[in-house]
Amino acid sequence: MGKISTLLLGFFIFLNVTKVIGQNDSIPATPKLEVVKDTLTSLEDVPQIIQFEPLTRIDSSRIYNPQRDPKRLWYNTGMYAVTALGAFGLLWIAPESISKWDKEEIKEEGLLKKWKENVKAGPVIDEDDFVMNYIIHPWAGGVYYMSARGSGYKPWECVTYSFLMSTFFWEYGVEAFAEIPSIQDLIITPVIGSAAGEAFFIAKRSIIKNDRKILKSKALGNTTLFIMDPFNELLDIFGYKTKNKIEAYSNLVPLSSNPYSRQFTYGFHVVIKF
Repeated sequence: MGKISTLLLGFFIFLNVTKVIGQNDSIPATPKLEVVKDTLTSLEDVPQIIQFEPLTRIDSSRIYNPQRDPKRLWYNTGMYAVTALGAFGLLWIAPESISKWDKEEIKEEGLLKKWKENVKAGPVIDEDDFVMNYIIHPWAGGVYYMSARGSGYKPWECVTYSFLMSTFFWEYGVEAFAEIPSIQDLIITPVIGSAAGEAFFIAKRSIIKNDRKILKSKALGNTTLFIMDPFNELLDIFGYKTKNKIEAYSNLVPLSSNPYSRQFTYGFHVVIKF
């Protein structure tokens, strides 16, 4: 029993000595956060690393990654239909040297009869000039492509859409009322047009990322966007804004610093775009 009492007494003395050492003011304690704040009187006292901005700033208005939206594509198609009828009217009043249409023959035979004759007779190699065949038609094919691409569809789906619109809606549709479908247009519009359309898409993403500016000019940027993708741009203007896919961006940024130890804590800055 005497040995047990001696052990307990020794353990009690050890605990009290440890407590006294722990409370000894001669051993510096790590300052609390509140104390650190009180001692910082100006920005010069804050370690420079704390003042760094995040490595990457994410601005949602500069993101262009369209979400699949069938309703948007239907709106695009409807606007194109109205525009196509307008284009037909402009070609009708244009000189025959531009349209290559025999208007007197069309008037005599009637639109429906002329359409049937032209569809049966085609396709043929047309006699349109270089600008019409190799600039206007590829641009039109690119606009068809962008109508689908800007509605969130995959490239192969956009090529299909461009082919259907240029072939059945225009060549064998609207334009067949006035002339025989063209072999060049049936190939050039969807093929070269789709290649141009994908280039338009890449360019549009870059311009939007650059705050819709080209050469520091928003006017030039917006004009270029409208030329490349008029129907989607009109929908955005009318209030049917492009819906972008959900994307997450992150980068390593400094979160805090100990001004005494000069050690820093880092974390990830994450932005999720819906």
